[in-house]
Amino acid sequence: MTCKVECYAGSSYPEKPRAFDWDGQHYIVEEILNQYRTPEGIGFVVRCRPGESIFTLFYEISEEVWQIRPESSVMISEESHQN
Repeated sequence: MTCKVECYAGSSYPEKPRAFDWDGQHYIVEEILNQYRTPEGIGFVVRCRPGESIFTLFYEISEEVWQIRPESSVMISEESHQN
């Protein structure tokens, strides 16, 4: 599955994720809770809407790809998925 993440990139990429698509839903990043670096890439733990969903977004530098992993989330109603 291709992961699409929209980011702000000032002096380097990625600096600040703004939005992403996951499991057929578009999420807007409300807050970056944590940011970290590893030898493989850059990770962000974010709180987003809809809901109060928490995701880890990880950018693998050598492959230039994103990984998206849900950490926890408030249940999103079926009505939200139908829009």
